[in-house]
Amino acid sequence: MKTLTRHEEHVLLSILNLDDNAYLVTIRDYLKKHAQTNVSFGTLYVSLKRLEKIDYIEHSIGEAESRRGGKAIKYYKLTKEGYKALKEAQKVNEAMWINFSDLSIK
Repeated sequence: MKTLTRHEEHVLLSILNLDDNAYLVTIRDYLKKHAQTNVSFGTLYVSLKRLEKIDYIEHSIGEAESRRGGKAIKYYKLTKEGYKALKEAQKVNEAMWINFSDLSIK
């Protein structure tokens, strides 16, 4: 299993939390709001392609809409491998933070 970067972990978590509404714009907005990351569409698209290539996400094409100039939206969702990767990342994070305490006390 490939180790996730922090950015990839955040992208996967965004897709997970957005559920059926995970597409390029909503993922970017979610990252901006919750991870305080202002990632460009190009950078995000490259990350999505990479995650899809390693089978952590898959996409489906929504209906074309006239308000979008007839373009369809590409929706993303986690695969079984994507869920496993997130579970592993959670396990590693919990192990690494095990002895964390409020540093302001020291």
